[in-house]
Amino acid sequence: MSNSLILFLPLVCLIGCGLTLWFEARSGQEGVDANAMQKLKIKTKLLASLAFVGFAWDQGAADSTYGQVLLVGLVLSLAGDVLLAMTGDKKWFVMGIGAFLLAHVAYAVAFGLLSPVTAKLPLVAPVVVLVMAGIGLWLRRYLTGVFVVAVPAYLLAIGVMLVMAWLVPVSLVQFWVTTGATLFALSDVFVARNRFVKPAFENRLIGLPLYYVAQLMLAYSVVWVM
Repeated sequence: MSNSLILFLPLVCLIGCGLTLWFEARSGQEGVDANAMQKLKIKTKLLASLAFVGFAWDQGAADSTYGQVLLVGLVLSLAGDVLLAMTGDKKWFVMGIGAFLLAHVAYAVAFGLLSPVTAKLPLVAPVVVLVMAGIGLWLRRYLTGVFVVAVPAYLLAIGVMLVMAWLVPVSLVQFWVTTGATLFALSDVFVARNRFVKPAFENRLIGLPLYYVAQLMLAYSVVWVM
């Protein structure tokens, strides 16, 4: 574990998140070059995402199997961030969903390495299934084309990740894992609302900070499995 960048990289991540929101808010104002704001937004979002990947690396992710698998998820999340930041073509959003789906799978595998308490499965799984089913029913009437299949597949991946996160044994790592995974899933609700239900800056204002805090928490969880 390294302490050299323990405060700096999270700060960079959160500043990048704040700037991304600021540029997005500015892009809708009269007299502002929306294309210029979009380019700046992509750059600051990339900066924020690189920061949480670098944070995991600095804290020793490469020193454990758990950390290595988690790092794969963080890199896939970074790729998803860049793809979702692209606008003007539906394919970028679909590719972004694909990247995040794989990130959720990687996180689920990583959490599975932490000796999950399977005795909790009958308590955890029904709750997660009900929540994911509720979200799916909420979104169903808004979905068309490829999203009719892509979104349920994505919800399944989130559900598996959440179950595995909540099966982690009670410990310090459990706090970082379960809280981070839950915040990540919650941030996805705002992404879905923005894309399919009601596009609005408020979705980003709530969802983006939740997302980056979640990724930082998951990145920091590697410290507790050394």
